Parts: sequence; structure tokens; C-alpha cells
Amino acid sequence: MPQNPLPARLNGPWVTLLTLVLVVGILYTGKAVLLPMALGVVLAFVLTPLVRQFDRMHLPRFAGVALTMVLALSAVGGMGYVVYDQFAQLSGEISQYTSSMRRKVSQLRLGNDAAIQQFTRTLGRVTDQFYDDPDQAKAEPVRVVPAKLPPTQRLRESFTAIFESVASAFIVIVLVAFLLGQREDLRDRFIRLIGAGNVTLTTRLMNEAAYRVSQFLVWQTLINLGFGILVGLGLYWIGVPYAALWGGITALLRFVPYVGTVLSALMPASLAFAIFPGWSETAETLALFLGLDLITAYFVEPVVFGYRTGVSSFALLISALFWIWVWGPVGLLLATPLTVCIAVLGRHVRSLRFLAVIFADEPALQPHVRFYQRLLARDEDEASVLVNRMLNDMGPIAVIDDVLVPTVTLVLSHREQNEISEDDTEFVLDVVAETLQQLPSMDNVVMPKTNIIGLTVRAPADDLVLEMLRTAYGRDRIAVMSPEMTAEEALRAAIRQAPAMICIAAAASTRGSELRNYCRRIRSELPETRIIVMRPQLPDDEAPRSIERFREAGANCMVVGAKQAVAAIDRLLAANAESASAEPTSKSHQLSVQAQ
Repeated sequence: MPQNPLPARLNGPWVTLLTLVLVVGILYTGKAVLLPMALGVVLAFVLTPLVRQFDRMHLPRFAGVALTMVLALSAVGGMGYVVYDQFAQLSGEISQYTSSMRRKVSQLRLGNDAAIQQFTRTLGRVTDQFYDDPDQAKAEPVRVVPAKLPPTQRLRESFTAIFESVASAFIVIVLVAFLLGQREDLRDRFIRLIGAGNVTLTTRLMNEAAYRVSQFLVWQTLINLGFGILVGLGLYWIGVPYAALWGGITALLRFVPYVGTVLSALMPASLAFAIFPGWSETAETLALFLGLDLITAYFVEPVVFGYRTGVSSFALLISALFWIWVWGPVGLLLATPLTVCIAVLGRHVRSLRFLAVIFADEPALQPHVRFYQRLLARDEDEASVLVNRMLNDMGPIAVIDDVLVPTVTLVLSHREQNEISEDDTEFVLDVVAETLQQLPSMDNVVMPKTNIIGLTVRAPADDLVLEMLRTAYGRDRIAVMSPEMTAEEALRAAIRQAPAMICIAAAASTRGSELRNYCRRIRSELPETRIIVMRPQLPDDEAPRSIERFREAGANCMVVGAKQAVAAIDRLLAANAESASAEPTSKSHQLSVQAQ
């Protein structure tokens, strides 16, 4: 019997796309139910720290929740009363301000606009000739008057609108109180619903989402209240009427990402423009909002928030557009906490990892991948900017370990798989070598200067890795053989010099047997010489076995990065110094015993 190919076609990205469409459809059509629930959950996040504080005071849960709700409703009610009172006064005087603004705008017109008016009339006559319709010219305008609704129907419509608003507010209040009082029980039920086998993942999800959302909302509320108070005081000092009203509206609108401050500045600036004869008060009003917003955005919020939200600025902007389309203005207020929850979900659920890539504030690419990608695109300028930024922030060793070494291993891997050409490989390695030469050489003052020799198997990438090690430890502290020598000649020359330490660097993941042969020959000729092998492409699953095989071949240590190599060199040299200082002591003790 032939199988139906439809399920196979619906696998993969089609399932994800259909799921997203279904979720968006549910959010859009279920606005009446989902919006109060989301608003209640967000408000519960805001008030949870206060309830926990009452719990620490050993108050009963019912008393703590009741006291929290009373304080919250009193604060909202008091602020709402002040705002409503001033808004009512403003409504009675709005016609006066409108006429004053109209007169002031009329003063801005050009003194002699007769030519412009004549041109406008001429253009209108020409347009009428193009669309000249005799029947339409004779037609009389008709005024359409809507049918007058009966009083009962108008009363029912008004009552329905008021009842829906009051009912939604009551549902939100009850939901918040229930979430605050039963949060442990709801948490346990949610964990059981997900499954006991996923308790670790569920716990991480809930803890991170609760911490990020709660911290963000609490601090954002405090910052917005302070911002609104400063705006109200500033407008009162300027002389703009109803300063408390504009301060309250500003505190509320600042929850709207990006455009909240701009929207809150329009009304007081327009009012100042209307009632004052000059322009200074209007300019002072705009300067007040601009100055406070710059201080808050670039000094206060970065210090207070840091990376607590875990959401990128671009994600917040896209999220604000999405939620205002789905749930209207209230959705715009909920955009940030909902986006934080989505980003947390994407970080911990593997199948939703794409959400973390889109919304999280983590870099989309690792530094070495960005550096490598820019070099493949032949954009040396941006690659150099990336290296210089990391050099200033983290130092040369971090640049070597986090950018240059992974880039070399990546280009070798892609070349082995024929994903890049030989020209691309040479170009990337040449730029890495040039970048390495521009890095400052570290000056290790901890250990005294010792005879250390660096060796490779004479591959270009191997020489590059060895040069990275020399840059990290000090170019004048690790000697290299002449580039004219072959690998065999360099090995013999190093053995003849009998150094205290030999560092062998290899970039490729192959040639393990050749490197172990180097270690055996050095150990057989120089038993006291320390041997360090640096292999950046050492796989994690093969590391224990590979390290053991190199130790059997005579190597003292194997490392994968420059930082590990520097620490290993210092450790082995310190051990050499201790053993050297212990030998004269033991010899002098033997001589004293013989003398006795």
C-alpha cells in the first residue's frame, strides 16, 4: 500500500511555520481572554518582591497579599485621581489653547504668499479641466444623517462598554491576587504538567524568567516614577500648566519602548507653544525631556539594568511592533516582559533555539567566526577593528586564544573539506600572520630568562601557531630555528643545544605520530629537558587518550591554547628551579656527613 507523502512534506521548517501561524492566530483572536491574563501575570511579577518582603516579616500570606494589593491600588488610585482632576481642567480650557495655537501658527506664514496662492488656484483650474464631468458639476451635495438610535439601545451600548472595562479590570485584580497568594502551588502544578522528568529544565526556565522580568519591571517602574517626578517639577518650574498631569503621563508612557518619551513630550511642548508668546518655554520643555532621556538612557539604565533583560534592542523594537498589532496599546506596554520570556524559552529549549538567536542580546557569531567571515569577504578593515577592540578590552593573549588560534583551525578544517580554495586559505593565513606581528609581545617578568626552543614540522600553519606562542610568552624568550632548515635539521640542532625546554607546535589535527616521534627522540637524547606540545585542534573526546599517548612518548604537558601554554611553561620552569636548588643542599648535607 503506498504511503501518504503529505506527513513527510510537513516535517521540518513547515511544521515550525504552521505552528507560528497558529500561535499568532490564537493570540489575535483570543485577545479578550489572553490580554487580561498576560497583564495579570506581569503585574504579579512586579508585586512579588513586596509579598516576599512581607513573608520575611512572618506575616500570614493572606495579610501580605492583601496589604500589597491595598498599597498598589492606593498608589494607582491616588495618581489616577490627580491625573484625572488635571485632565478634566485641561478639557475645559482646550478650546482656548487651540485658538491661541492657531493664531501663533498663522503668524509663521510668509509675508507675501500671493504668488503661491495664485499658483494653487491655477493648478486647481487645470485639474478641474482634466476631470470635467457635466453631470457631476450639476449634482447637489447630499448630507447623510445617521439614524437616531433609541435611548434604550444607546444606554445598552454605553453600559456594555463600561461593563467590559470594569469587568476586565476586576478580573486582572483578582488574577493578580490569586497569583501572589498561590504562586508556590501554581509553580508545582506547572512542573507536574510539564513532567517530573523535565523538572531541571522547567526550574531553570521559571527562575530565569521570573528573575529577569521581575527585576526589569521593578527597576523600570522606579526609574519611570523618578523620571515622571523630575518632568513634573521641571515643567512646574518652566510654568507649563498641569505639570502633575504631564509627569504622570510621562511615567506611564516610558514603559513603551523607544517612542514613549517622544509621545509624552508632544502634549506639554504643544501647550507651551500655545500659551507662551515666545519660543523659550517651548525650547526649555523639549530640552527638559531630551536631557532627562539622554541621562536615563545612557547613564542610569545601563548601570541599573546591565544585562538583566537578556534581550537585544532590535528584538525589543520588532517585538513592540508585533504586540501593538496583536493586542493594541496594552500590548505595547507588555512587549518587553513578553519578549524576555520568549528569549529565556529559546535559551533553554533546544527546538526553540532560533528564538534565542533572534531575541537574545548575545552576539550572533563568536569573535573568531566573525573575524574569519570578514576575511573570506576580503574585508580586512572590519576584521582589524574587531581585533583592536578585543585587544583593548581583553589583551593580546585573549586575542590569540579567542580569535587567531580558532581562525587557523577553522581555515584548515574548511580547506580539508574543500569548502574554500587555496587562495582563500593563503589569504586568511597571511592576514592572521600580519595581525600577529602587530600584537605586542608579552614580557614575562615572573620567571628568569631560560633557554627555550620552539619546534614545528615546518608547515606554514604550524609556524604560525608557534609564533602565537612566542607572542604570548615573549618573542625574545623562545628561540626558533632558521627557516632554511628542514624539520629534521631543526630537530637535530635543537637537541645539540640541549635547552631547558622545547615547545612543539602543530596546527593540524593529523601528524600525531610524527609529533610523538619528536618527543621520543628528544627524551632519549635529553632526559632533563621539559617538553610541551601545543595542539589547538585536539578534540575533546580524544583529549584524555591523546594526552596519555604523548606522555608515554616523553612529553611533560599538552595544551590547546596560548594561555595554557604560558601557565605550563612557568610551572615547569619553577619545578626545574626548585629541583636545581634542592641538589646543592643535598650535596652539602652529604659532604658534612662525610666530614663527621
